[in-house]
Amino acid sequence: MPQEEICRGYVQALYEGAPLTERQREIAIHCAILAAALTRTGRDALVDEATGYQYERAEDALQLKLRAFIADELRAWEKTFPDELWEEFGRLTNWAIPLQTRPKWWGRLVTKLIYDTMDEDVAEYLKENNPSPGARWHQQLTENYGVRQLVSRCYEVIGMAKDCDSVRELRGKVARHYGKRQVQLTLFLKPPKD
Repeated sequence: MPQEEICRGYVQALYEGAPLTERQREIAIHCAILAAALTRTGRDALVDEATGYQYERAEDALQLKLRAFIADELRAWEKTFPDELWEEFGRLTNWAIPLQTRPKWWGRLVTKLIYDTMDEDVAEYLKENNPSPGARWHQQLTENYGVRQLVSRCYEVIGMAKDCDSVRELRGKVARHYGKRQVQLTLFLKPPKD
């Protein structure tokens, strides 16, 4: 079977939500990244060929574009919130179900313990300008500063959480550490009722 078909099969399985092992999922993500980057670069090469621009561009221009496209695609698949954060939230909220099916109300924990402690103006902007369905708050942050600060804050909160026995204790530590009022959250033992 040609490599292209294998790659296409992995990508299709990923997008259709087929049951994949962790290793198969990694391979599928890499295949999706490579396919998207090659498609974009190939399209640019065809346009250059049709317009005669291939004689004007730098010799390594398409290689540079391919690297940039791969970096862009990798960012789309990169985890922003580390698994350790969800593990600590699970431990502190007595979540007995696998973490892959974490409750939506943990989003409030993320908002209060992470976004609200980063920068008040940024947090307020994100709340007022909710992204379109399917998009996430962190996707509105700049790559070089915003996302790095968000990931750093996640690890700081994970470090504090490891030394806590309850969400209430974590709220107090976060508030003291970042000089904020203690965050008032009362929803952590059970999911909200519809």
